Amino acid sequence: MTDISGPGISVPSRLGVTARFEDGNLILELTPQQETLHHGVVRASVLSFVVDAVAGIPLDQDPGVWTLTSDMSVRMRPMPAPGRIDATNTILRQGRRSATCLVELRTDEGAPIATGAIGFVKTHRKATDPPKPIVPPGQAPLVFHNPATLARPLREEAGIEVINAADGVVQLQVTPDLRNPAGTLQGAMVALLAEAAAEDLMATRFASPMVVTELDLRYLRKAQIGPVRTRTQLLGTGPDAPIQVEVIDTSTDQITTLAYARAATVS
Repeated sequence: MTDISGPGISVPSRLGVTARFEDGNLILELTPQQETLHHGVVRASVLSFVVDAVAGIPLDQDPGVWTLTSDMSVRMRPMPAPGRIDATNTILRQGRRSATCLVELRTDEGAPIATGAIGFVKTHRKATDPPKPIVPPGQAPLVFHNPATLARPLREEAGIEVINAADGVVQLQVTPDLRNPAGTLQGAMVALLAEAAAEDLMATRFASPMVVTELDLRYLRKAQIGPVRTRTQLLGTGPDAPIQVEVIDTSTDQITTLAYARAATVS
């Protein structure tokens, strides 16, 4: 699919994801590693990559069309990371120009840990566009076989720079390791930036360890140049108030992604 690079090449490809088939259904497995956790909880942005991949692979099979994520919602339980998380996809609607899927994520013991809803838009690939990789569902276990892992915490590996933690202002360079094959900032890395902005604002504001448990993302434009920077607003006064995060490409001063988040206090 559009947001998948070769094994071990990009930061998203090193998040600890493998694949298997069960009764003919594709299942992506996430093995949490210390580098993808925050306060012992799997990052919502990491789960967003799994949601994106397990839903996008069966949809993105036309070499002449980009299947791009238009919106995504992730809801997760702030529970200690299990040994493994399995993701399964249900296609709710598939049209000529767009599609919508529902993804369920469960622990290796079968307990629900998160759910994701995701929408895609389809656009024709131009002759000047970068080459497009195709991952047939049957080859997914080969693509995700023995993935490389991160050497540093995910925020550090991605290169997130804190500009003003109290205001939720963080920044990210658009590097080759963070781009998808379409040449724009990979969707899970956009989610990570929004997550980082929200968690920094909340942890600073309430002087307490916080993890983001809800992410709603609307991908509006490509972020190809950067750096991209967040503008964050707490829509309330308490620790359970919603958070609005705008992701802005500073090279164009345009909002590329609009995100809403909620956070929870962890012990």
